[in-house]
Amino acid sequence: MMVTMSKLLKNLSKSAGLALSLSLLGAGVPAMAAPPPVTANGITTQTAAASDVFPGYKAFLNMPAAQRSQVNLYYALRIKRTDPSKVHVTLTHAGKTTPIQIGAGGRLSPLPTREQLNSGATIKISGPEGAGVGIKIHPYSTQPNSQTYDAAGLATGIKQGNAATSQIAGPLALMLPKLDRVYFIGGGNGEVDFANGQKKPLPRTAQAGEYPAGTPYFVPSQMAGATHIKLSATPSIAHFDTPPK
Repeated sequence: MMVTMSKLLKNLSKSAGLALSLSLLGAGVPAMAAPPPVTANGITTQTAAASDVFPGYKAFLNMPAAQRSQVNLYYALRIKRTDPSKVHVTLTHAGKTTPIQIGAGGRLSPLPTREQLNSGATIKISGPEGAGVGIKIHPYSTQPNSQTYDAAGLATGIKQGNAATSQIAGPLALMLPKLDRVYFIGGGNGEVDFANGQKKPLPRTAQAGEYPAGTPYFVPSQMAGATHIKLSATPSIAHFDTPPK
């Protein structure tokens, strides 16, 4: 869902909530009232609680570390009808303002810390009045980017992601598709090693969509006994995701 800057904070949680399973981590938490946006000289600025701008992240970080040891989240802006360089994001906490960078694919960095989220940090977003901005949440593996991955750790990350959704979203979790696979962005070709000594090639995406064509992916439930994933190139990230529509 893309919204104009003047409606950004009103609709931000809704757009994120439709994005992916983990995006409803904070769906049961009502948004704090944000002051109305201010538009001057064609630029709209909106300020809101960081916990509202990054839905679910506060609840996720407040979970015990052991329950999220193999899964983490990042947030990305999707910007339309303007040059992304014209959209600016800052975080203010304890009187200090820090720029949040919008990187490749709209990835936001750095994200607020648990302390900042729990103690009232705010986010200011500004950009051209007619710009379209949405936010999406991406769960990913905490294993270091490498040409070799531990298959059991990836399977655990998927389970932890789904458990986090169930724990925080409550009954709403029943309406969500489950994470079940890992996409290795830029991983080239892939092979799976099995405990019995067998090896099988990883499937790859047939065409470009959410991920580039030829992206290798691993579905643990379809490869029982897998021990390691070996790739021909080091991926930029290992994304957890739901089955394609």
